[in-house]
Amino acid sequence: MKHILNLIPVLVVIALMSFGSSANAQKVAYIDADDIITQMPAYNRAKSEKEAYSKQLEKTLKAKEKEMQAFYQSAMDKVERGELTPQQQEEVKQELQEKQEKIQKEAGNADKMLMEKELELTKPLYEVLEAALKKVAKENEYSCILDKKFILYGAIDATAQVKTALGINR
Repeated sequence: MKHILNLIPVLVVIALMSFGSSANAQKVAYIDADDIITQMPAYNRAKSEKEAYSKQLEKTLKAKEKEMQAFYQSAMDKVERGELTPQQQEEVKQELQEKQEKIQKEAGNADKMLMEKELELTKPLYEVLEAALKKVAKENEYSCILDKKFILYGAIDATAQVKTALGINR
């Protein structure tokens, strides 16, 4: 009985808190950010620039791989003809391994450079999206706007409103 009496004040506080929060209900909305971003006019330009940059990096790597392949073939031809001493063969093997490692390192750097380029190109899109979100949130008194991927249930879809704020009519 004594434990129940100790719980009553706690239950009263919880009831008052839940009543207070329902009186000041918060409006939560969500958007489909991927849908919005892909329909922004600047998105296609950014995508095209990224693809062109990717092709440029790929072309450079393929040229280096082709150069290494030619070096390898030349070395194999010399070995077959007996033009290389065992020491020279070992040096060629070492050089080939170094070239391979260098190309692998450059491929890793190319991936990193491509990610940096993508970030550079998409950052302005997300800044524009953020400004539109703030505008829509203020106009509609949303306390929070989340991305659709993180919503399981119970929010207002504000995707169309944000698209309108950005001038997207699709």
